[in-house]
Amino acid sequence: MLRPALLLAPVALAMPAFAQDTPALTAEEVAALRAEVRALREEVAALKTQQAQTDAKVQQVAAKPSAAMPSWKGAPHYSDGEAGFSFKPKGTIQAEIGYVGIPGSTGGTAGPVSGAFGAAGVNTNNLGFNSRLRRAIIGAEGSLPGGFGYNVEFELAQGSVGYEDIVLTYQKKGSPLKLTMGYHYPMASMDLMTSSKFTSFTERAGMNDGFGYSRRLGLSGSWSKGEALLSAGLFSEDIANTAFNRTGWEAAFRGAWMPKLGSTQLHIGLNGQHRVAPRDAQNMRYRQRPYSQLTDQRFLDTGRIAADGDDILGLEFAAVSKGWHVAGEAQKLWVRGYNDPTRTFGANNGTGGASAYLQDDPSFFSGYVEAGFFLTGETRGYKGGKWDRTSVKRPFNKGGWGAVQLNARLDYTDLQDRVGAGALAPGSLNFTNGGTQTGYGLSLIWMPTDYLRFLAQVQHIDVQGGPAAVAAFTSTIPSFEQRDYNTDAMFMRAQVDF
Repeated sequence: MLRPALLLAPVALAMPAFAQDTPALTAEEVAALRAEVRALREEVAALKTQQAQTDAKVQQVAAKPSAAMPSWKGAPHYSDGEAGFSFKPKGTIQAEIGYVGIPGSTGGTAGPVSGAFGAAGVNTNNLGFNSRLRRAIIGAEGSLPGGFGYNVEFELAQGSVGYEDIVLTYQKKGSPLKLTMGYHYPMASMDLMTSSKFTSFTERAGMNDGFGYSRRLGLSGSWSKGEALLSAGLFSEDIANTAFNRTGWEAAFRGAWMPKLGSTQLHIGLNGQHRVAPRDAQNMRYRQRPYSQLTDQRFLDTGRIAADGDDILGLEFAAVSKGWHVAGEAQKLWVRGYNDPTRTFGANNGTGGASAYLQDDPSFFSGYVEAGFFLTGETRGYKGGKWDRTSVKRPFNKGGWGAVQLNARLDYTDLQDRVGAGALAPGSLNFTNGGTQTGYGLSLIWMPTDYLRFLAQVQHIDVQGGPAAVAAFTSTIPSFEQRDYNTDAMFMRAQVDF
């Protein structure tokens, strides 16, 4: 601090002498100098203001690195919260190999025992070992300004292009109400609402296949606040239906109560559907695979039933406590059939082919119970009334063994119903011989990380009645609808998603 003063001392001592030798300034010169000083001060002030503005912009950019750099959620996630935009690519790959045993020692086609109407037995050539790319999904999801969002997913497996969810959503910030428009699942069951990435077995419960659930074009709304969830929607038909006479439709609702008792998460739900068949194909058909899509064969099949549509009511229950989870669902289906074969249909309408005009309306049932436990201490993910991603405690890439989960499930579907008096015979109109199927399943899941999963499953299947209950599979007993047989199956799946 002293060095500048010492350096300026000679100058200060010389100034009086210099002042004596310098003539006095005129008033005009003094005014000019003062004007120059004022101009310099104004310029310095402007530079300081400009510097402050620059510093503020730098600090603003430094405080928002996410606007320039993506975060990571299994894939890069770009987000600009201030503008309201976000974007994340997404995808799922599920590859499977497995075996569905042949019930009995015969080959070729067995059956039918249910007459015509589409129930034609089982082609045993399509059983045995098989492998398949179950799903190969690619898409993207994100948000748009104003509370809008989108989710687009295309299915690329099996050498063709299919569709998963293709929706546009709207939810005002802070509002419990969310609207969804586009191609998505109606509110059918907790198991169906859960993504296939997070199910505890390779396929969802039998009711979802047996009762013919699929995505539809429609508009739905959900209201979720605290422990309550309410949702409802109105839907047309499958997006893959390229016909112009798209007259089938469905109304669906679902409600859930999701209280938490200490560390235990509970789920109690109710769902229902009212489905109307297309006017040119007024029939309903119910059939179920042997808990796998490694075969196209069904041991259960009602064939086509002439009907306006059906109504379904379902109950849901689930609980999660530490490493344990239990779940169960039950659904009852009532067919709104046509019981008069002389019925007159309107122009261009009908049953769409050979269909059974049963003597009365049948009803069917399907349900399951399951339990699972994480051997490595994780808790099964649950969010918004459905199962969600599980967070692995000790990931494989960080020196751990990942997460290991053991699950057991009992699954039952009954597609038989007596609807009239008189003796029973194959193909008679007083009995629906779709068969009953009971599955006993065990699965072992290993998740090295949150986004990688390997699943092994064994399944024992008991079948009674149905289109394959013939002498080739089972010994003949007095009543055809009580003939039973069984088979075993095993599956393995490798899955990665992002």
